[in-house]
Amino acid sequence: MKTYDFLIIGAGSAGCNIAHFLSQEDKSVAVVDREGIAGGASGAAGAFLSPLPGKQNSYNTLVNDALKYSIDFYKKLIPNAIDIHGVLRVPNDNFNQKKLQDNGIRYDFYDTKKLQNISKNFREINGYFYKDAAVLEPKTTCNKLLENCDFYIKDVKALSFKNGLYEIEDLQAKNIILAQGVSNSLVELPYMKISPVFGLRIDVKTTTNVPFNLHKSISVSSNKNDGTLSIGATQERHDTQQMECLTTCDKCSFYVNTDEQQTKTLLKQADELIKLENLEVVKTYKGARATIKSYFPVIGKAIDYENSIKKHPSIKKGTKIPVQELEYYPNLHVINALGSRGFVLGPYLAKILGENILYDREISKEISTQKLFYKMARTT
Repeated sequence: MKTYDFLIIGAGSAGCNIAHFLSQEDKSVAVVDREGIAGGASGAAGAFLSPLPGKQNSYNTLVNDALKYSIDFYKKLIPNAIDIHGVLRVPNDNFNQKKLQDNGIRYDFYDTKKLQNISKNFREINGYFYKDAAVLEPKTTCNKLLENCDFYIKDVKALSFKNGLYEIEDLQAKNIILAQGVSNSLVELPYMKISPVFGLRIDVKTTTNVPFNLHKSISVSSNKNDGTLSIGATQERHDTQQMECLTTCDKCSFYVNTDEQQTKTLLKQADELIKLENLEVVKTYKGARATIKSYFPVIGKAIDYENSIKKHPSIKKGTKIPVQELEYYPNLHVINALGSRGFVLGPYLAKILGENILYDREISKEISTQKLFYKMARTT
């Protein structure tokens, strides 16, 4: 029986980043995943690192703070797997021209003439260029993050806690961190209502030089070091469906035989931005990203909902019970709901959660498990 300080369940961006942080703090760390390293949504991600423009609010402030931190982090961690060429955001229904103009992030406006001077392949578009944007190779990045950790392929069905240790088959750990994405949680966390958001990415080869990332309703990357570029998009939301994710999207019956039409749609949308010559589709990736209704990620101690309510029934009537008075699962934490910005948020959230676990540093209310707990307790 091998014993670790921490065992992380889930080897996507969230799990790999928190594992890396803890290993850098000289903790013994193991990571388990049923599919492999970046075997689910993180491996299928376009891994675009882009700013979030718009009128300043708590969510885009979080994203943009995380972006600044994460680009510096990846540059040091794995410089050969990050391409930093900026992003051109083209107005669409969600981000119209006024919203892109009226924001606190510095940009340069590129009209059609300027774009076509850069490349004759640009269509008749205009957009707002942000220099602090990049694209990663997700699997390479996740493997690098786990360099100093042990990794096991295991499909964990239950947690057993005995004598101060969690046991999973032949592994023991003092602490567990759940980074499971859309998979069902191993403990009862009814306040964390995860919705799968299906995403698609294709890697293509082309003789066209794409000088920077492009984003409208889809994202197109600049040409990467491996000679490919990525085209990705969120294809379908399951917010109103009760779906239990038992495997990855490429093996899910819900998505069988859908590649051809989805690929055609992505290529058509990409062609509205730039003409990609001598195009060859190399590979298609599918993944269900984990989100919650507010779009904020969630990190922190795993609260035992039933026992907290039993101990403090007045919470349901609005009584303010201090967070330290709630009931928690022993030595159990979560990092989840990173959504389509998993590689932007991953390093930043890992640092916040890691420092909370090791040094008791505060987690801001907006991204804490406590916020979701109180919201559910007071509305049910």
